[in-house]
Amino acid sequence: MTLHDKVLTELCTALNIDDTHPEYFKFAKAGDLVNQAYFKIAIKEFAHIKTTNPTKVIASDFDFLMGLYNKHIKEHQVMFLLFNIFETAIRSKAAVVLSQKYSSPNQDDWLHDPSLVPQKIQHTLDKSAEIIKLDGEDIRNLDTFQVFDYILLGGLKTLYISFWADLADLFEEKEFKGYKLKKIGKKSMTTMLESIRKSRNDNAHHKPFHSSRKRRHEIVDDMELILAHLGFNLEDAINNIDPQHRIIKLKYV
Repeated sequence: MTLHDKVLTELCTALNIDDTHPEYFKFAKAGDLVNQAYFKIAIKEFAHIKTTNPTKVIASDFDFLMGLYNKHIKEHQVMFLLFNIFETAIRSKAAVVLSQKYSSPNQDDWLHDPSLVPQKIQHTLDKSAEIIKLDGEDIRNLDTFQVFDYILLGGLKTLYISFWADLADLFEEKEFKGYKLKKIGKKSMTTMLESIRKSRNDNAHHKPFHSSRKRRHEIVDDMELILAHLGFNLEDAINNIDPQHRIIKLKYV
């Protein structure tokens, strides 16, 4: 059985249709062109609806199925943007705080002066320098923001934990928009950033969150809490990508 046939057979079995269905060839074509993980989720959801509430299918079977599929793709895209917002914010904040702490007075030179570079960032800095060189750039010409742009989320997690003594003050208990934010300790931050990293990797590789991950709302809660501690108003940031907050449900609004 070819891969095409396998996908089509699974779809027909789940939806209880065959090649006499008027939209059979639409289903057959769609199966070759979509994200299979989300397509299978949509098929399973559609099969459940057809069994429990068939009157809900008011459009054609094909259009209804693709509507379910597109809903999941939109959720994926919104989460992609949220992960990008989160990663950018924690990267930029670390760049500002650490540069101010380790650079010469009124300078941003800590990554260029061997006497100022903390040993615990040297490995991350060396890895970034290799990628920067491949891009045809010279790390000596880049500021901290530009260098940190080459650090991936896993590297940022390592950075936050390695420099926790310098960054912990950002995550003390505080007030934010009328809410009391609980303190985030080093152990909790490690756990949250690792969970976020794994879910972000799922998303970046066009996959739904793995079953071993935290659920989406828990990941959103963790990112919102960390960003709130940094003074980042996530509500304003997402209003243009999920204005009804149907996908990203916030606490601090």
